[in-house]
Amino acid sequence: MTIDAEVHFWKYGKATGAPLIRGNKLMQEDYLPSGISLNLQRNQVDGCIAVAAEPAEVETRFLGELALTHRVIRGVIGWIDLNGKDAAEKISTLSSYAAIKGFKLDASGENPFPSGKVMQTLALHSYSLDLKISSDTNAMQLKDRIRSYPDQHFVLEQCGNPDAKQPPSAAWIQQIRQLAKNQNLSCKVSGLFTLSSWKSWKPADFYPFLDILFEAFGAKRLLYASDWPFLLLSGSYVQWKSLLEKYTERINEEEKENFFGKNAARIYPL
Repeated sequence: MTIDAEVHFWKYGKATGAPLIRGNKLMQEDYLPSGISLNLQRNQVDGCIAVAAEPAEVETRFLGELALTHRVIRGVIGWIDLNGKDAAEKISTLSSYAAIKGFKLDASGENPFPSGKVMQTLALHSYSLDLKISSDTNAMQLKDRIRSYPDQHFVLEQCGNPDAKQPPSAAWIQQIRQLAKNQNLSCKVSGLFTLSSWKSWKPADFYPFLDILFEAFGAKRLLYASDWPFLLLSGSYVQWKSLLEKYTERINEEEKENFFGKNAARIYPL
């Protein structure tokens, strides 16, 4: 089974305030399952995880409804205000959508971590917590918070958001190595196209980032993901999938199967 662990869907004009959407003409249209289904089929991808493109609760319900009618969506990572006073109750209410497998948290800067009650509710429903980090994330503090919940699955979004316009920075490398010490933290290998110099990259530009990620996490805790349709700003679906297939020629077949699908099926559980 091959699973794309991060794609995004939206109807442009409803709640599309994300800068990457509003600021780029290519993104200013509807992106729905019909737009990626053929790409997935051609690239031998069996299904995808739909992730909220914006911090809006309506996104969660929108994706939950999409999953009811599109079998290609194997899971949904939604968004709610996890620090809101009624966050635990909202998580339980949204669990009526069987496709929901977790929620997103912006862990950049000094943003607060959810309360113990919210973390317990996530665990009760076997939900993951997908983390967005940035260069100003306090890696040591976040590492300790993750370690406090050893039975909770955490997943880093977009390779930890490095600046892929230049070689890996010492700060990003240190951040990744520190966080990866938590065995309950995995990482999506996605976003490098979007974070790079659009249209002027070479595959070799990304290999140093992949080297660090595979060294830190290993193939058992990395998830193949495309970040479609945002990756279209810099390349095509087949370019990203082919780049990762070429890179992973150096690992064995079991590790490839883990990376391209089994890890996602285990963490999210599908």
